[in-house]
Amino acid sequence: MDKGHRYVIGDIHGCINSFRKLVEDGIRLKMEDTLFLLGDYVDRGPDPKGVIDYIMELQHKGFRVNPIMGNHEYMMLHASDSEEDFGLWSINGHAPTLISFGIDPSRVGTMASVFDIPKKYLKFISGLPLSAATEGFLLVHAGIAKDSREPLEDAQILLWTREEINHRKLLKNRRLIHGHTPMSLVSIRDRVYDPEEKFINLDGGCVFRNYKGFGNLVALNLDTLDILVQENID
Repeated sequence: MDKGHRYVIGDIHGCINSFRKLVEDGIRLKMEDTLFLLGDYVDRGPDPKGVIDYIMELQHKGFRVNPIMGNHEYMMLHASDSEEDFGLWSINGHAPTLISFGIDPSRVGTMASVFDIPKKYLKFISGLPLSAATEGFLLVHAGIAKDSREPLEDAQILLWTREEINHRKLLKNRRLIHGHTPMSLVSIRDRVYDPEEKFINLDGGCVFRNYKGFGNLVALNLDTLDILVQENID
């Protein structure tokens, strides 16, 4: 029996149609495959709820889908903690997320709207790990801290950093797969195909389709290093 392949998909940001097409027509995900997701399922794009629903649907059907947390999920999860936390989320594209949950657009500017998000979605997000690992690769949303004693527990760095720092003791012979900072498709390909490159960023800026070189949802087959690309169709 085929043991399957390992795939990773970068930042989705509410682009459910692009996500579904990449999984079903690009990857053609099978039960024996493993799919890792690098976070940022919500905000900015048209249907964040639909993205989470699809992830949960795949898991419920028995597919090996392993999502990790992105900074946008973290902001969503903590948006009800204080006005300051809600304000941070609100300046980072929160409105489409709340609207996708059926919340009146006139209310998305108030922290009270967060409490209308069904608890099962917040429970799903709260259970997301900050990292994942598979043979030859370490996966995080943004990056890792070089000098941290517990680099895989430093949420601030794992979710927000824009720096690519080689934590030699942690990575060893592995390559770091991450997203968070949009990159052109050309740059992504250059990194994947460079055997000396330790960092592979798979954020193709799917939601930014009006910018040249972006607007792509990108998947990587970790076993073959084949890149699968789905242009934004949302």
